[in-house]
Amino acid sequence: MTLYGVIPAVLTPFDASGEVDSLALARYVEWLVGHGVHGLFPCGTNGEGPVMTVTQRCQVMAVVIEAAAGRVPVVPMTGAISTAETIALTLEARALGAAGAAVVAPYYFPADDLALEAHFAAVCEAVPGFNLYLYDIPGNAKNTISPALAARLADRYPQIKGVKDSSKSLDKLKQFVAAVPGRSVIVGTDAMVVEAMAAGAAGVVSAIADCFPEVMVALYDAVRAGDAGRAAQIQAQVVQLRDALKRGPYVHPYKLAVHWRGLAFGGMRAPLRECTPDEAFGIEAELRALGALV
Repeated sequence: MTLYGVIPAVLTPFDASGEVDSLALARYVEWLVGHGVHGLFPCGTNGEGPVMTVTQRCQVMAVVIEAAAGRVPVVPMTGAISTAETIALTLEARALGAAGAAVVAPYYFPADDLALEAHFAAVCEAVPGFNLYLYDIPGNAKNTISPALAARLADRYPQIKGVKDSSKSLDKLKQFVAAVPGRSVIVGTDAMVVEAMAAGAAGVVSAIADCFPEVMVALYDAVRAGDAGRAAQIQAQVVQLRDALKRGPYVHPYKLAVHWRGLAFGGMRAPLRECTPDEAFGIEAELRALGALV
C-alpha cells in the first residue's frame, strides 16, 4: 500500500457536548470520497487528534473506515505523547481495518535520535507487517525526524512505507525522497504542492481538501498531466484559499467552510475555539470574493 494523490486531513465534527458526531462524520467522508480524493487521514492536526481522548480517536477511526468502505485507503494518525499510547492506538487502527497508520514524533518532551529510533522501533515491532508512515511536523511536535533516521528505520522495517513531511522545507522533503527510495513521501503543506511533486512527492495530505477537495484534485491532476500553466494557476488559488482560512483560530475556519458548502458540521474540542461572529463574517466574505462559495 503506497499513498499518493490528494488525502484530506479529515476534520472531526463534535456535538454540543463535545462528543464526536458520528453521523455528520460519516456524511462528510461520503462527500470527500464523492469529490475524488485518493485517501483519508483522520485524527491528525486538522482532525484534532491530539486533543481527543483515546476512546474518541478510536471512534473516529472506526467511523471513517466504515464510511470509506474500502474505496480509498484510510491512514489515521496514531501518534501520541507516549510510546504506550501510540502502540495502543496503532493496534486499534490495525484491528479496525485501516490501510496503515501515520505515527508522529512524540511531542512536548525533547527526544533525541536515540529516543525517537527506540520509539518508532517499538511501534513497528508491536504491529509487524502493518503499513506505517513516519510523520514529521516539527512546528507542532517539537521533535523532528531527520532524513537519516527515516532511512535507518525504513531499512530496518520494510513495513515503513514512507514519510508524511510537514516540515514546510522543500530541502528537507528532497532529503526524505532520497532517504527512502521506492517509498512514498507525502507533503503536508498545501502551499508547496507543485514544488513538492516536482521534487518527488507522491501527493499531499491537505487541509484545503477538507473543504475544497475538488480544487486539490484538479491541482494534482494538472501536475500529473504536466500542465504547468494550469498547475501554477490552481496552486496560486490554493494559496489564496489557505490565506483566507488562516484568518481566525486554528482549524475552525475549515469547518465553517464545510458548513457553508451545505454539510451540517461544527464544534471544536477544547481548548481549541470557534470563530467569533466577526471572524466568521470576514472569512466567509473573503471566500465568496475568491469565488470559492456560491
